[in-house]
Amino acid sequence: MSIKSKLKRLEAYIQTPEPVNSNSQPIPNKPFNEAWSEIGASPYTFDSMICYIREKRYPLDSLYGKSTFRDMQAMINSWDTTGGNHPLSKKNIPSTQLIFFDTETTGLSSGAGTQMFLIGYAFFAEDEVIVRQFLLPSPEAEPALFYYFLTDVGRMDYLVSFNGKAFDWPRLKTRHALLRDTVPTLPKFGHFDLLHGSRRVWKHTLSSFKLSVIEEEKLGVYRDDDTPSHLVPLLYFDFVREGDPSLIKSVFIHHEKDLLSLMSLYATLTEEILNQETTAREGERFEVGRWYESVNAEEEAIQIYRDLIKEPHPLSVQAAFNLAKLLKKQHAYNEALVHFKHCLKNEYNCFECATELALINERYQNNSEQAKVFAYRALEEAGTEKERSAAIKRINRLEKRNN
Repeated sequence: MSIKSKLKRLEAYIQTPEPVNSNSQPIPNKPFNEAWSEIGASPYTFDSMICYIREKRYPLDSLYGKSTFRDMQAMINSWDTTGGNHPLSKKNIPSTQLIFFDTETTGLSSGAGTQMFLIGYAFFAEDEVIVRQFLLPSPEAEPALFYYFLTDVGRMDYLVSFNGKAFDWPRLKTRHALLRDTVPTLPKFGHFDLLHGSRRVWKHTLSSFKLSVIEEEKLGVYRDDDTPSHLVPLLYFDFVREGDPSLIKSVFIHHEKDLLSLMSLYATLTEEILNQETTAREGERFEVGRWYESVNAEEEAIQIYRDLIKEPHPLSVQAAFNLAKLLKKQHAYNEALVHFKHCLKNEYNCFECATELALINERYQNNSEQAKVFAYRALEEAGTEKERSAAIKRINRLEKRNN
């Protein structure tokens, strides 16, 4: 690289442009000026390269799907008073520090040849929701795209995405690695991935976990005139070839809806998790309990399981089994015995229930006779040679103790 080129790149850091939301001015845009104006996007320059930035604002009382943005923000803020042990909890994180983040790419592969051509995010401001989208007008302008995006989001704390941990953010890191000498460093964001949460909570109620399905089934968002996702890269390639922004207008709108749906989805998941007694079905409540259990939030899981076993439904016995295991872990052996017996009576996980009943009676209740009864029951229920051997070993030990 020549000395002149190095000085030119250094100049970009010395004369750092203001963030997008300040008084910085876009460069003049003569070709297709009316079309860009209709879209609401303006060109900004960095090191002689252009990035188009589009901004859209919505009052908090605007309705999106089944809720207003104000209601969404209030529900998301309810994490601040409860549910601090949950993986989706934003407790002590202001909602204004959340970036609802998504990208559009030229392909689905993870290789360096896949480019992000549209990076965007939505966030809660004081009295409104703001959407910002950063468009790559041509492949060689990628440093401008990353410069403006990274300069703008550096003040935020947490990403909220839909499969962003596995797809969007790793690909952004891959592209950034190729440009790291010319653009700002990547911020160290926390990350809430709502795809994982959707699969956890709606395992029993949704047949597909595409965002479009979740929108219709859970968010009340319908995209009757939306551009299908598989056409988005094709429209972008047409735009790059012809330079006509009208070709990319529907892509901006499609992407904007993705971002706004993330806000609605986070609020809806929050309501299902924190208010699951009144808003969630039995299967969803059970999965919320399992999720708490998986992150060692035992008290929250126990409370959910207790509520689930009060009324008969297909998952009540399974909830009783999970409850019994947690009670045993907390040394509440008498109550654990009750629930393991209930599961055994209903023929649920019979070998494991009988084994647990034998173990509790032997070790913690000092009741060898009852322990032997359940050990023999475990032998009857053994389905593998390993289970059979374990049951026989316990029976032999108990028989020797009685003799």
